[in-house]
Amino acid sequence: MNVISWQEKFIAIREGVSLTDYQGRKGNILVIAPHPDDDVLGAGGVMAACAERGGGAFAVYITDGRGSPRKDKSIADDEMAALRQKEALAALRAVGAAGCFFLSRRSEELEGEEGGKVTRELADILSWFHPDEFFIPGPYERHLTHQRCTRLSIDALRMAAGQKPTVLGYSLWGSFWGGKKRVTRDISPFIKKKVEAVIAHDSQMSYKSYHQGILGKNNYEAVFWETHEVQKSSFTEIFLDMTEFLENPELTLETFIRQDFEAFIKDFIKI
Repeated sequence: MNVISWQEKFIAIREGVSLTDYQGRKGNILVIAPHPDDDVLGAGGVMAACAERGGGAFAVYITDGRGSPRKDKSIADDEMAALRQKEALAALRAVGAAGCFFLSRRSEELEGEEGGKVTRELADILSWFHPDEFFIPGPYERHLTHQRCTRLSIDALRMAAGQKPTVLGYSLWGSFWGGKKRVTRDISPFIKKKVEAVIAHDSQMSYKSYHQGILGKNNYEAVFWETHEVQKSSFTEIFLDMTEFLENPELTLETFIRQDFEAFIKDFIKI
């Protein structure tokens, strides 16, 4: 069986873009998406902002989404995977992304030997781009595939040579504003592009109102982030700074989460 290299899994969104154009280029950002749509749901505003300032926004889709829920039960898994790839490309065009990778894995392939292969692919992609910012699922996701992708992303970051990105965790299926550093981004100028990108995932929109959910979430984050301040934006994306996983190779997710809760108790509950 022929092994497809990670380079062969690249698809350019911008016309005429090649991998070489963005190798090690300043301004690159890389977004890890457990499924097609998680990138624009979690960081679509940041991706659009990156594109507007001339940077290269790239997504890596870990699984192919073949097991996604569907209203039309006649849609086979292979057909669903192809549909979700088509939708992801449309969504990336909406936010102006430069390109993406489809690793086309299944959720059950994210552990053990197969998970190790995914880690190496991610490490190779990181080593190629040297992104300024690396967006991954945050540690509080209540979705098992997201949890696995968080661990694989951290492992890849540590495996890749010479990496110094800011590592930011986005939250979709679970969120907690603990005591560790959070990073806020005003995405008000880009909210229409983000919602357009989310709506492009029509197969998912058919059974869940993701566009309304993410619009409400990003507005909620803008309103409730500052407790005693005048509201600064209409729509905000909030990320958990996870850069210390790169700085401390011994740090585990379990310890990181515990520290986040302990800092919250110390700073807010004061017991």
